[in-house]
Amino acid sequence: MKRIIIKLLSSLFAVIMGLSGLTSVAQAANSDTAVIFFSATGNTRGLAATAAVALGADKYEILPAKPYAREDLDHYNENCRVNVEQKDKALRPEIKDLNIDITPYKTIVIAYPIWGAEEPRIIDTFIESYDFSGKTIVPLCTSGGNDIQQSVENIKKLIKGNPVVKDGKRLMSNITAEDFKNWYESI
Repeated sequence: MKRIIIKLLSSLFAVIMGLSGLTSVAQAANSDTAVIFFSATGNTRGLAATAAVALGADKYEILPAKPYAREDLDHYNENCRVNVEQKDKALRPEIKDLNIDITPYKTIVIAYPIWGAEEPRIIDTFIESYDFSGKTIVPLCTSGGNDIQQSVENIKKLIKGNPVVKDGKRLMSNITAEDFKNWYESI
């Protein structure tokens, strides 16, 4: 019973941290790990918050210059913004004020939803904006059904600096910090 309560409290803390919407360092000022995430609906924000807590990592949010409205996220509408962006592999949505100095970080966890079986194009914007030389990249995704493999392959093609890119994993947004850490330590 005690383990269940601890897991519930850990998950609740992660969700609260995720909902806070912090776009700058959230914790662990001297961390060598950063969790950088994009979340349009909040699901990936919860996963990123849990990852940051579990790893004692700094947390940053990628915000689009033009926020996504509810109708932009209607995947059932072929002409919605998300579907139009995903069809154009060259499209790079603008990021609002993302000035992250990645220099001090050894490991960068990149968390994002899966849209149309791939990473959102705004993740491509982020990936192409930095040189990741000497870094280890750990992709994470949330998705209702698609896995992470195609997005990891895309990231490997786009990323500069020849970093180590781990296979990553699709995880649920409500994963506990303990379960996340156990998975992370296994990669």
